[in-house]
Amino acid sequence: MSRARRVALWIGGAVVAIAIVVVIVIVVARPGSWNGTLTSVAYSQSQAVPNFDDSTRTTTDAGHLAALQRVLHDDGWHPGDAGQASSNGCAGGIATHLNMRLGDGSTAKLDTYRCGNDNDRLTADVTRLISSWRAAD
Repeated sequence: MSRARRVALWIGGAVVAIAIVVVIVIVVARPGSWNGTLTSVAYSQSQAVPNFDDSTRTTTDAGHLAALQRVLHDDGWHPGDAGQASSNGCAGGIATHLNMRLGDGSTAKLDTYRCGNDNDRLTADVTRLISSWRAAD
């Protein structure tokens, strides 16, 4: 085997090893699913349709909070995540806004925008859950 080929293989192996280490660090540094608790949530939704009620409501209902905690946990949300999960937008899409008080006293905000079926699971699940709360109010 030529010297150039050995050097190329060595460099390729080093690049692969570094990539593996980077992936391991990312996986270990980010905790698994969020297992925290919520003490209250202020929520609202908005949609560009006539007479849509976009008022903000607050809940401390244990059943509501448990359901939202389950969605956030199952969909892999973490309090440090970016505050927005959205699509590219569309006419008639629905925006959901959450201001959450966590069990440790800190707060977190999550805004989603659902446009048809083009969204991630978190956006779809949060939209459905908050829509069901609003329908029951």
